[in-house]
Amino acid sequence: MSLYRDVLYRNYSAAFSAQKSYAPCQQVAQYEAVYPGLPENPGLAVADLGCGKGEWLGWLAGKGFTSLTGVDASESDLFIARSHDRSGVRWVQADLIEHLEASPGTYDLLHAKDVIEHMTKDEFIRFLLAAYKALKPGGSLWMLTFNAQSPLAGATRYGDFTHESGHTPASLAQCLRACGFVQPKVRGWHYGSGSPGGRMRAVLGILFYRLCRVVLMLRHGGGGGVEGLDLHSAEPDLFATAVRP
Repeated sequence: MSLYRDVLYRNYSAAFSAQKSYAPCQQVAQYEAVYPGLPENPGLAVADLGCGKGEWLGWLAGKGFTSLTGVDASESDLFIARSHDRSGVRWVQADLIEHLEASPGTYDLLHAKDVIEHMTKDEFIRFLLAAYKALKPGGSLWMLTFNAQSPLAGATRYGDFTHESGHTPASLAQCLRACGFVQPKVRGWHYGSGSPGGRMRAVLGILFYRLCRVVLMLRHGGGGGVEGLDLHSAEPDLFATAVRP
């Protein structure tokens, strides 16, 4: 591990102070909006890669999922996750890619939220190949990251010193296909909370990002479109899914 990663990841969330505090109640509304189509079988083996303090897995446990694994390199974040866990999640302190490479055919669903932007290009391809290996046939990979073609992407790209790369709908689909995945789907999203400020952000966002979509289409052309890929998304975040055949 490089020096900056060794220093910053040791206590990753703590370095952001209140920006990354443990706040599952605030996260739940966002999860409900972003993940409307959870698997019907609650017994599927699910791993949250870069699980942090475990909020997403806690939410899944509340939905009845029982075979949950959280993987993170941060000892301090996992300490918080373990201290709040009442559902028997398996917590693993490890490098994400190394864990996947050592777990062939183990998982039905892999989830990585705000993770892949921390990887170099070589690391991202190695991550996808390892995820493919760790999934059971028919298993799915879910990834959330910031949208590099959104007009204000630079604020996110450089807002965290540990960010290494940015992704667009086209580049994510390109890499997923190259690594053997099928049915890649990528959509943009912009979450606004239920507070008055959040609702205002959501309304203004709809207007602004629709205008930006038009600009992207003027720049790149409308094209024929690809099923499941929102290639002209200008929303600040992306949700990508793909399947291991």
